[in-house]
Amino acid sequence: MREDDAAATTVLLVCDYSLKYLGGAQTAFVRQAEALASEGVGVVVLAPDADALRPQPGRADAGEADAAAAAGPDVLARVVTVSPPRRGTIPVLDLPLLGRAAVLEPLVAATIRRHRVTAIVVHSEFALAAAALSVGRRLGIPVLHTVHTFFWRAPAVLAPFAPVVSAVHSRLTGIRGGDRATGSHPLNNALRTMTLRIAQRADIVLSPSVHQAEALRAAGAGRVEAFSNVAQPLRTASAHSAGGPLRLLWVARFAPEKRVGVALDAMRLVIERLGAGRVHLDVAGGEHRPVTGVTFHGAVPGTRVSELMAGADAALITSLGFDNQPMVALEAFAHGRPVIVSDPVLAKEFGDAAIGTPTPDAEGLADLIVRLEADRSLLDAPRAGAIEYAKERQPAAHVARLLQLIASV
Repeated sequence: MREDDAAATTVLLVCDYSLKYLGGAQTAFVRQAEALASEGVGVVVLAPDADALRPQPGRADAGEADAAAAAGPDVLARVVTVSPPRRGTIPVLDLPLLGRAAVLEPLVAATIRRHRVTAIVVHSEFALAAAALSVGRRLGIPVLHTVHTFFWRAPAVLAPFAPVVSAVHSRLTGIRGGDRATGSHPLNNALRTMTLRIAQRADIVLSPSVHQAEALRAAGAGRVEAFSNVAQPLRTASAHSAGGPLRLLWVARFAPEKRVGVALDAMRLVIERLGAGRVHLDVAGGEHRPVTGVTFHGAVPGTRVSELMAGADAALITSLGFDNQPMVALEAFAHGRPVIVSDPVLAKEFGDAAIGTPTPDAEGLADLIVRLEADRSLLDAPRAGAIEYAKERQPAAHVARLLQLIASV
């Protein structure tokens, strides 16, 4: 990437989610901000609690500390942060309520003009994203939409609430037309329609995974590019001795779609077959449950996740039909650790860096774990694949490709 290209570009990163606590979307968002700034690109972050990116003296909140720790202080100093006023929080979704898009447009326009923004990348599907899309198109600025999940999933029993979800989204964004997602129950379709209608208003839709890109194109999203999230700088550690237990790590939100129960049931089966002490599972998040061979660490900061990853032989991803590109996979790959996945689509997505279970249930996961415990060499090729996957998604390569996409609009 030429230095003058970077210096002439200022990217406005927009997200409706609070940056006070980092879920997968927020983590990807912050790492992109860090990557852009580290490559000399001007970065303006417009998001609720954007000041969480800057460490504050005396601040003890773990979520805020995670946000600040996601990027180095030197890089953070180059990022301009703008936090829109909050009017409350939408229950259940824990989504900051910022008002309607039409009300937010003057703030977006002023931010663009004040900081001479030349491109916009939105990372969400609600009012702030809609406002940025509208203002960007009106001012002739390239607008890209990163989709973190098109595979929204809600319990079928809540399907009757689909009209409410659609009405609220329409009121917040001002979007009243566009294609509708189909193929699931009404509430899932309503949630996926939110993403689709925002995507249809962007110049380019960015999908961190190939399989999600294909789904978005099929739904009518327009120009969709498969474009990975940023992997952390490589911090590979040597493989562990075959003499100790096989150590596995599960890190995710404790939500039904992440299927932590599959991992726990698999561990019960493994202990029944092998006895205690030969396989150990660390779980980051959640409350302790009495499962032999499993340690529950509760909510932990990003630095602790990194330590756990370095101490693991592989990471588990037990979701099925939900995930796009889980950030825990990129974390694992940056540490030179492969992922064991229950979802055959993810196994294909990650290629040599992943080990797919023979079946997506606890029995299939247990069978694979028993095989890996007996023959640790089965991890060698996936470990090498993990390192290669991470190498191809380092910050410099990510930024160079993003600037190419912006220039192509």
